[in-house]
Amino acid sequence: MTQKIEIRKIHPLFGAELVGLRADLPLDDDTLALLRRAFADYRLLVVRDFDCDARFQDYFSQALIGNEAGAKNALECDVPFEMYVSNKRERSSAPFGRLMFHADMMWAEDGYQLLSLYGIEVDQPAVPTLFASTIDAWKTLAPELRAKVRKLSAVHGHDATAMRRRLDGQVLVSNFEVDSQVAMPVARRHPRTGETMLYVSEQMTCRIEELDSEDSETLLEQLFNHLARDEAIVEHHWRKNDLVLWDNVALQHARPNVSTDGPARTLRKVFAPHATAREKTPVFSRASVGS
Repeated sequence: MTQKIEIRKIHPLFGAELVGLRADLPLDDDTLALLRRAFADYRLLVVRDFDCDARFQDYFSQALIGNEAGAKNALECDVPFEMYVSNKRERSSAPFGRLMFHADMMWAEDGYQLLSLYGIEVDQPAVPTLFASTIDAWKTLAPELRAKVRKLSAVHGHDATAMRRRLDGQVLVSNFEVDSQVAMPVARRHPRTGETMLYVSEQMTCRIEELDSEDSETLLEQLFNHLARDEAIVEHHWRKNDLVLWDNVALQHARPNVSTDGPARTLRKVFAPHATAREKTPVFSRASVGS
């Protein structure tokens, strides 16, 4: 039976709250079609006060992007996928520090299409998650700057040494065994919609391939400032039982500093499609300024 879901826009640029969603497994075809349209239109979906277990979160995340195999696996798997972003749980992802704007796995050609977080334990005041649109950033970029970067490529990776001037002592750095990198057009096309995106990020972009170091950093700073300008940012202020899902290609996310001594902030995280075998568990550290 089709669910009666109210869709409330939360920002002029992107984002919507879903009111009335039930965690049915599986969702009926009409409801799923409605939710997929909402995800395509708004790119960021928020469900407040939602009773959501790991199985439904995984299923919903996969189903929203049409990953039928992933959705089927979520329904049939005996042990639901569970990963946490937490400042309290051991062996959690991103346990402390500030995150600059980025897209997860931006350093891979086939990175994640969707990310979702669910509030397991959220004490107040909770550090928010910030979102910015790469599509809006491209549309509103000054014409002369758009013309300048249209044929340039950006190199993305997770090697903090390549981005040292942007880091401060609060920024969280993920150190992997191998520094994977990929070069992509600054004016990248969205793989599903074909829309042009301003595809650079403070956390993941190392340099502009065609420019020397100084010119590269000057241009990147201009682009970062435009992408993360105040009026273009949507903030999600966490409460327990919040479910937030977003397009990891069209949107970038960031957060202010999280402290292990601060209020509990434990969010269950799901990727869509699922993580691949090539990924390694990172070692987290704060940026060492000036080294």
